[in-house]
Amino acid sequence: MTGSVRQHRGRPAHRKGRHSGDLDVPMVIETEHLLSLCFDARGVQSCMLRKRPDALALGYTRTMMGFVLLHPGPRHISMIGLGGGSLAKYCYRHLPNARITAVEINREVIALRERFHIPPDDGRLTVLCADGTHYVSSGEIRSDVLVLDGFVANGLPRELGSRGFYEACHRHLNEDGVLVANFLSDDPHLACYATCLAHQ
Repeated sequence: MTGSVRQHRGRPAHRKGRHSGDLDVPMVIETEHLLSLCFDARGVQSCMLRKRPDALALGYTRTMMGFVLLHPGPRHISMIGLGGGSLAKYCYRHLPNARITAVEINREVIALRERFHIPPDDGRLTVLCADGTHYVSSGEIRSDVLVLDGFVANGLPRELGSRGFYEACHRHLNEDGVLVANFLSDDPHLACYATCLAHQ
């Protein structure tokens, strides 16, 4: 699945700098109707409608929710990448029988969860600050749906596009599990990712 995001003009409401160690530092762009999470001025990572914070504002998120056509009643959904929590919030609201685990490596992204109206952890939602590659490789948890939407300013981290990672994702899923992945259509490594996925 490929996706892209458009830029939104507005005022930066939260910005510290470009990097914290090796991690991108998020900033929030506010407009009258939108709240957007960005790592730089080149693109939007996540977008929230102020009047409908649980809605899927970006088209690619609506496309990714197509997994319900293949698995309409998942019991456990794992997500690699939290961002502004659009997919996590939508699943939390519309799939009440599902437990959702969102894995985000960047603590500063997680620190914005209240700003983006992401509910607090409870019996159905857990947000983990962890490396997604380690999470899917641990073997401790299996999921009905695995959503891959982990990006940094420069695009998809190579670790989340390797053949070994996709093999771990395959093992992580239950027998009838569904993997849904977001890729940028202009990523120069897209063909490589597709080839790795095709061999699973």
